[in-house]
Amino acid sequence: MGRTFLHLPRIGLRTEQKLWRQGIMTWDDLEAARNEPSDLFGRRSPLLEAIDASRKALEEGDTAFFAERLPPRDHYRIATCFPTQTVFLDIETTGLSLYYDTITLVGCASGKRYACHVMGTGDAGNNAAVDLIEGAKCLVTFNGTLFDLKFLAKYVPGLRLPAAHVDLRYLVRRVSLTGGQKEVEKTLGVERADGVEDIDGAQAVLLWYEYVSGNVEAGRRLVRYNHADVEGMKPILDHAIVRMAEAGAQSVTALTGRFSSTRSELCFEEPPHGVHVPRFAQPTRSAMTLERLTASLPSGLCVVGIDLTGSGERPSGWCELRGALARTRMIGHDDDIMAAIEQAGPDLVSIDSPLSLPTGRLRVEDDDPGRDEFGIMRTCERMLKRRGVNVYPCLIPSMQRLTARGIRLASAMRERGIPVIESYPGAAQDIMNIPRKGAGLAHLKKGLELFGVTGDYVQHKVTHDELDAITAAIVGLYFWAGRYEGLGTVEEDYLIVPDLERVVRPRRIIGISGPIAAGKTTAARLLETVGFRYGRYSEVLSELASEQGRPANRDTLQQLGQAVHLDPGQRWLNSRLLCRLNEDNDDLVIDGLRWPEDRAFWVERFGPMFRHVHVSAPSNVRRERYPNDGGSVAEFDAASAHEVERGVRNLGALADLVLENDQDLDAMRRLLGERIDARLLEEGR
Repeated sequence: MGRTFLHLPRIGLRTEQKLWRQGIMTWDDLEAARNEPSDLFGRRSPLLEAIDASRKALEEGDTAFFAERLPPRDHYRIATCFPTQTVFLDIETTGLSLYYDTITLVGCASGKRYACHVMGTGDAGNNAAVDLIEGAKCLVTFNGTLFDLKFLAKYVPGLRLPAAHVDLRYLVRRVSLTGGQKEVEKTLGVERADGVEDIDGAQAVLLWYEYVSGNVEAGRRLVRYNHADVEGMKPILDHAIVRMAEAGAQSVTALTGRFSSTRSELCFEEPPHGVHVPRFAQPTRSAMTLERLTASLPSGLCVVGIDLTGSGERPSGWCELRGALARTRMIGHDDDIMAAIEQAGPDLVSIDSPLSLPTGRLRVEDDDPGRDEFGIMRTCERMLKRRGVNVYPCLIPSMQRLTARGIRLASAMRERGIPVIESYPGAAQDIMNIPRKGAGLAHLKKGLELFGVTGDYVQHKVTHDELDAITAAIVGLYFWAGRYEGLGTVEEDYLIVPDLERVVRPRRIIGISGPIAAGKTTAARLLETVGFRYGRYSEVLSELASEQGRPANRDTLQQLGQAVHLDPGQRWLNSRLLCRLNEDNDDLVIDGLRWPEDRAFWVERFGPMFRHVHVSAPSNVRRERYPNDGGSVAEFDAASAHEVERGVRNLGALADLVLENDQDLDAMRRLLGERIDARLLEEGR
């Protein structure tokens, strides 16, 4: 540090280099050159006082003093002054996402000493790595600023890191080296030990899962890989220091090989002399089990998971999950998928495919006029990117066919009243602590089995598409249990991912359908009297009529309802109504479901909290009621014959509850009180 002036008052990089060129190489040289007398009160100048403080800090080994005054890009100077107390650190993780992945191993070296902390083993020897890190004067990493240190802060809270940190990722750029650590090592001719020279980050994840499944040798190989990463940083730092010194016209003789000349030793012995890799007591498993997840769900619940491909010519993975039993297969064309859906009769379908476009986009192709303005990525994809999850934008050329197919199939299912959610098995597996297919199908299969899913897939050979389809179906269970997070916006819809901590607050959402004069509005208004927030499709349509300067009568509203159904569609209408309700915590009653898509929409938004009630009454009873509401029999006949009303008849078969309303108001109050809210019975007394 005695050759560093950059931390002193009013000395920047150019001034420092100018001083070096003038032969002023040390603090003593600078003090002599300035020869500044004390002031009237015997005080030295700020520069000389800073030199005095620097000498004292160096003598006491106070590296925090210099770390606070030097820019991070120059912390390498601190390392050169404390070579035996500089620690090289590297971590291994289950993936790249700080949000979803975890640390598996922390390795570090100082001089000839290497220590390793294997996470989750409870091994007392792991303290050696912590002691080494906390006793360091300076820390060296490769990309530690964005990766290692953030993981340590989250998963090893309370770990005391030195104030001085050298991130080689940025330092090597200053000496014209590019690429990741292994690329830089190859450029410099650094050779790794036999047995680990070809291991990369993805294979390191596989080694971890093999280790926690009982393979101790895989754990040792992972440690050897980490040791190679740690040792590989030493020649990189040496090279960068020499190049930086040459650029500053300093002597490099004393700096050559300062770190790489001392290599740490790795031996698998009991600490403190070696690294102990114990056998895991039990295989790793998800923090949530299927039994716990489904404890409050209906026993007959069926979720279909589909790992969709971009073309029917290449079969898609299919899973029908009933309870704990998964039945998987590969299915090709759209017609075959729809036929399988009809046969399964699922409560929910979960598809691994984009099911919507970015807001403002009209179609998937690049000739869409909104391509430049609205881009190729949705909000949910941006959110996953920010969380460190690698996800493809839904409208890059290689994804366009898949996105178009997903939207087409989801629309076909919703037209039948079947709710559909979008899932991403890879992210779900990260969250559930289940190995992805990249870690090996055997580990993914074992993870699903440990989660609690049974079926032929356990013993028989299956494709990775089928295993991802099982995972997609499990996401549907998380959704139905209220343990999920929706990533996205109302306009773009949501990508559903499991959330092990969050439980959606229970609410009651009632959607009421029924033909004209059956009493659906009466039922909805009765529920409003006991605290349900009331919403009606005609409110949105009345706004449209007003915008168009048309009267908001039944004929106009039916015409608008039919036009909206065709374009922009029922999901747009439902989204507008939902936004009007401002529904943060209230129970809701939705008056006037007309199409199966309406039912699908509300299930997709609220899962099991939504119940579809169909109010019915004989035609002759409805004809008698209609004139009492201010209409005529002729108007009733015309309205009943409208296309919108004809579709209502199909909703009865989809409803959770059908109420036959062929009596008076008190009878309707009693029916609703018995089946939905007992407070109505109290009000009726």
